[in-house]
Amino acid sequence: MMYKVTTLTRVAAVGAVMALAACSSDKKLLGPTALAGDLFKSYVALGNSITAGYQSGGIVDSTQRQSYAFQLAGRMGTQYHYAALAKPGCPAPIINFNTQARPAGAPLCALRLASSVTDILNNVAVPGASSYDPTAVNGTPFSNALTTFILGGKTQVARALEAKPTFVTIGIIGNDYLSFAVQDGRTAALAGITPVATFTANYDATISQLLAGAPDVKGVILGNALPTNVPIMFAAAAMSNAAFKAGFDAQAGTTTTLDPSCVAGGSGATSLINTFLAHQIRAGAHPPIVACVPGGESGALPAPIGDILILDPTEQTTINTIVNGYNTYLQTKANSIGFAYYDPNTILITLKAAGTLIRATPNYGSPTAPFGTGMSLDGVHPALAVHRALANDLIAVINAKYGTTLGLVP
Repeated sequence: MMYKVTTLTRVAAVGAVMALAACSSDKKLLGPTALAGDLFKSYVALGNSITAGYQSGGIVDSTQRQSYAFQLAGRMGTQYHYAALAKPGCPAPIINFNTQARPAGAPLCALRLASSVTDILNNVAVPGASSYDPTAVNGTPFSNALTTFILGGKTQVARALEAKPTFVTIGIIGNDYLSFAVQDGRTAALAGITPVATFTANYDATISQLLAGAPDVKGVILGNALPTNVPIMFAAAAMSNAAFKAGFDAQAGTTTTLDPSCVAGGSGATSLINTFLAHQIRAGAHPPIVACVPGGESGALPAPIGDILILDPTEQTTINTIVNGYNTYLQTKANSIGFAYYDPNTILITLKAAGTLIRATPNYGSPTAPFGTGMSLDGVHPALAVHRALANDLIAVINAKYGTTLGLVP
């Protein structure tokens, strides 16, 4: 039996043609006059896929314009330049959750829009970037073709400083742990997660370079989401619901066997399951067995059953300790430099509990909104409604920290 992991949040290599177009960037102006004096005169967003506007495994101008960063710039009344990607995208976002289809005939990467060009970027976020990337001149293992396409051979910090920032949001979040923990989930894969000490050193370098070039800049540092709050993962207990399991099996294309480890009283009853395990079973990349601890309750199932795309209780403890370590550092760092700190977990928990914008369990019967009406089809990246909620949360934090009166995004 062949096993594989579907990569959902990493960007595939999209061709050397990107480098040729990377020397310029598209310009979008949202407002001629910044609010609150000079505080929002030049807003810059550093980050990765969520900040960039990546959705449903792809990115295009229409999704870039839904980013919380775009929403914030609009409320600030400041200019907003970003590397706008032509339709159908780079790559084109998935349009059907069940089939994972992209638009028919879509190229691997469409060229950037050339309608309005400037040397300044106000959104320097790159999908796939980790804490290693914002200061790495020669790239990192997390870098991809979009790194060059968006930044033109420079670092995020260098590009940010070119805009002479007066206010920044820094959202280098998720990628230091997400692909290892959520998109793979094997215990051995967790060794690839960035250690807290390394994450701290990487972020220190980013902040140091940023403040050296813009000593008066203010801003917000965003924290990381815990794996329990990433909609792509659902609780193992859901598999004991007959209707839910029927939906899972329909996507898997077969009736799956549920190992005793997944049910109440089992050793993996509180495990988290990656929604796309069903897709892997359909593709023949995983046997039609759902186990919630490595080897199943008996321990006799062959690897990686019960390990890949599963986070058992022990693994969750390991990951949560690391992610909480990241966030503790980020909050302390923000306080030390006079920045605000924003923890996204509170709103994710709230929206998940409400069950509309973010679902607690995926709806396998919906090809267009399996994770809720506010989430894109990859279960990791927000769609417009959740981006709007994030922007409004950030606006509340900014107003409280800096005494501003930014209005909410309608």
